[in-house]
Amino acid sequence: MEISPLLDRYKGIVSASLIEQIYEVAHSLAGLHVLHVNTTAQGGGVAEILSDLLPLAEELGIRHDWKVISLDEASGYFTARLVDMLQGYDTGPFPEAEKQVFLEKLRHAVSKWPEYQADMYFIHDFQLVPLAEFFPWMRPAIWFCHVDTAHPTPSAQQYIRQFLDPYEITCFNSPASVFNDLLPEKVRVVTLGIDPFRVKNRDLPRDRGMQILSSCGIDPARPLITQVSRFGVWKNPWQVIEIYRLVKQEMPSVQLAMVGAMEAKDDIKAEEILADLQHNYLHGDADIHLLSDPTIINHEAVNAFQRYSSVILQRSIREGFGFTVTEAMWKKQPVVGTNVTGLQMQITHGSNGYLVDDTEGAAAYTLKLLQDRDLWRELGANAYETVRHRFLFPTLILDYLKALQGAQASASAAPV
Repeated sequence: MEISPLLDRYKGIVSASLIEQIYEVAHSLAGLHVLHVNTTAQGGGVAEILSDLLPLAEELGIRHDWKVISLDEASGYFTARLVDMLQGYDTGPFPEAEKQVFLEKLRHAVSKWPEYQADMYFIHDFQLVPLAEFFPWMRPAIWFCHVDTAHPTPSAQQYIRQFLDPYEITCFNSPASVFNDLLPEKVRVVTLGIDPFRVKNRDLPRDRGMQILSSCGIDPARPLITQVSRFGVWKNPWQVIEIYRLVKQEMPSVQLAMVGAMEAKDDIKAEEILADLQHNYLHGDADIHLLSDPTIINHEAVNAFQRYSSVILQRSIREGFGFTVTEAMWKKQPVVGTNVTGLQMQITHGSNGYLVDDTEGAAAYTLKLLQDRDLWRELGANAYETVRHRFLFPTLILDYLKALQGAQASASAAPV
């Protein structure tokens, strides 16, 4: 049996039985060759998952490759509308003309590839769901939906659904996001998790953290509210500012940082939203810091903001799985979140954070944590334990390996 030093680092952090299960399932898959396909090599959760997953899986004796399909700006506008609709925002009639242009571009991009000889093809997210239908050589295949599809518009669900039949397994990151017309044996829920050994999650000395905050214009001697997320409609940055302003009425010294490095190449709306915030919402308030430069907001800087802010917010309107929430909880931060799909899995109201949708309620809980630091420490300790038991990378690895196992069995049972 292959031994994985990357997996063995988790001994003493996660349960021994979890590590044993991973080795057992991996042994049954030894020699398998998996090709992953997604739309971006850096920025965003999928790229981060793959950059952690592939080296560990290789150590377990499962060969992995990774291909990226870069989408152009025109395609980005279609996929931006599609994700809005998948997450429940009715943008009007389905954009049929844009869809046809996008599908032709996708087909053309992949038609230039050689026909890879993998044993399994793992296709990530809504943009690339047509691949197994368009390219029969890209089978047997698994599709992983990473967005919150608990409340899709019917036309968006129908668009995705038309491409799912060639897939052996369809993966979602929460039970609530599973399409209700899929056969249970064809579905897997993959619980996502973070790598605590990454630069942005490992221990960071306080003096270094304070130095980073200072270099970003933050006064370390004053309280700081932070949201770490891309600048997107679904992250609700406008409410973050409204919460800050309500808190500032009671605590004038408070500062706000909104931290979201412009890394993800598949997020074309981020610049528009950042510009809207800068021009229409700051009103000359020097205590509001919008930080988006990836040369400044690197992983160490994210670590510093999550670890040494006074209170962390996550005001998502939709969220499949909150990576930044999990990262903050690992750093013993209780998060003031919302009642969305992923955050309801991660945050237990009043135990390791708070779930509240309205602005006034969120401001009240934020102020409570700012004023009662013993409560903040208690909830933060609970948040850390929640992540340690449920949302570290080995949990994801086991669910991923079981999905491969299920797809392999399904493909073997299919008629020739």
